[in-house]
Amino acid sequence: MIKLYSLILLFSISFTQNLIEDDIASFIESLDDKTLRLTIQKDNVDSDATLSILNQKIYFDTLSEDGTIAIIDSVSITTYDFNDEIMIKETVDNTFLDFFNRNNLSKYSIVKKNIEYRIGIVDYKFKSLLTSIEFDMSSREIISIKVQDNDMTLFKARIDSISTFYSYIDGKNFDSWKVLDWRENE
Repeated sequence: MIKLYSLILLFSISFTQNLIEDDIASFIESLDDKTLRLTIQKDNVDSDATLSILNQKIYFDTLSEDGTIAIIDSVSITTYDFNDEIMIKETVDNTFLDFFNRNNLSKYSIVKKNIEYRIGIVDYKFKSLLTSIEFDMSSREIISIKVQDNDMTLFKARIDSISTFYSYIDGKNFDSWKVLDWRENE
């Protein structure tokens, strides 16, 4: 009888661990047309930001911290610097926020999983980036994310809330702003 309970417990733990990456993928897929309110943790200081996703574009708003909003669209980033009224356009291969684009998740490989008290921590690797996701299995939501490049932490944030999509730059006119176009010629 004890062996039967042990087998059931082992099976249920294994089954749960196999599903956590599916739950994380489902959560990311559900983020289209949503805004995540974040608390970014850097050098023991917390700051507010938002990460919004719409039609495979990622809007990263750190306006209150550094006066910028970046829009990541596939292989390009447009950064709006509200302090200096400059729009910077760049070409990139990938960014540390690509994890939130549901089409990019398949590029990441899982290197480690750990589940304790209904909180799962899954480490994903892509090139030199290690992305650690803390996932609440009860609410089925990502609760924190940490991105490292080798030993350097690029991004560490806690997700405070999720709401409908909101973008500060929608409807704004940038005609008078200086434009720096650093994109590669196509």
